[in-house]
Amino acid sequence: MQTVIYWGSFLLLPIFLLAVWLSVRGGGPATRLATFILAAVLGLGVWARFIEPYRLLVFETPVELCGSGLPGTIDMAVVADFHRGSFANTPSMQRIVRTVNSLDPDLVLMPGDFTNNLHSARLKDAFAPFAAIEAPVYAVLGNHDVGYPGPDYGDDLIKALEAADITLLNPGEAIFKGEGKYLRLLGYRDYQQATMEGLDMVPPRSAAPMPTIVIEHNPEAITDPRTGRFDLMVAGHTHGGQVFLPGVTCRLTFACDILRYGLASTPSGQLFVTSGVGMTGLPLRFNVPPRVDLLRLQIDRCEKNDTGWMLLPPHGRRIPAEDIGATEISS
Repeated sequence: MQTVIYWGSFLLLPIFLLAVWLSVRGGGPATRLATFILAAVLGLGVWARFIEPYRLLVFETPVELCGSGLPGTIDMAVVADFHRGSFANTPSMQRIVRTVNSLDPDLVLMPGDFTNNLHSARLKDAFAPFAAIEAPVYAVLGNHDVGYPGPDYGDDLIKALEAADITLLNPGEAIFKGEGKYLRLLGYRDYQQATMEGLDMVPPRSAAPMPTIVIEHNPEAITDPRTGRFDLMVAGHTHGGQVFLPGVTCRLTFACDILRYGLASTPSGQLFVTSGVGMTGLPLRFNVPPRVDLLRLQIDRCEKNDTGWMLLPPHGRRIPAEDIGATEISS
């Protein structure tokens, strides 16, 4: 069905051009006005189908963390929701890799959804370009990668990603060290898969005193008691709404249930959601262009209060645990 929608959407172009012609050369004023309005609406559709999905923007977000080791900055690139398979009107993998490398990050996080009905025979070739990323890459799988919905690529996808020098933490733990600064990276299993199949979502964590970065595809995981506390969770899944119409998208989709995109403070820690680069459902993006995010992690020495919370330096605040949802800091 998605293939039919994809190829059928090419009809937008001739219909749009016909509406433009009729708005100029049509009959009376009423006809020209009606066709002008139709052309304007179709023009937005043309933009959402043929222009915006090919854009690739970079957004930089400062994030303050507490930790041991030397104070300083770690640059962390985040890119997610590639959804390789059904739709071809997205930035190429090579272009994404070039963009990531141009940022010269210290590490790269990929919080899942690599696939969308991609033939299993194409997995290795589809993700081979990732091998050209110059920084270490850490990833988890998303719901589309494990059969919710679509095929469960499982071990085949993991092998293809590992062949491209990506470290899968699904779930798992890794320690990143950069110029005397340390990060604990905790990869969580996709929240939907863990819930549906009764699997462990959270890996065991070491007790080392360093900032904890959780990589989880679905930000809804922060509502699960198993998630625990963290300094920063990095997620995807929402696509920023993919087609964002103020007052409409949040009412009709799940995109705003936790956080549509950006950085927020939650009772469990800071949450960052990227809106990703790919698409599902419809081959459209509107008001949410594909993006690579660069998180500038400013690590300072901080103290804990008597409840074990990290105090955010220098102007952060702690949200009471009884509060629900997320409070947006920046987007």
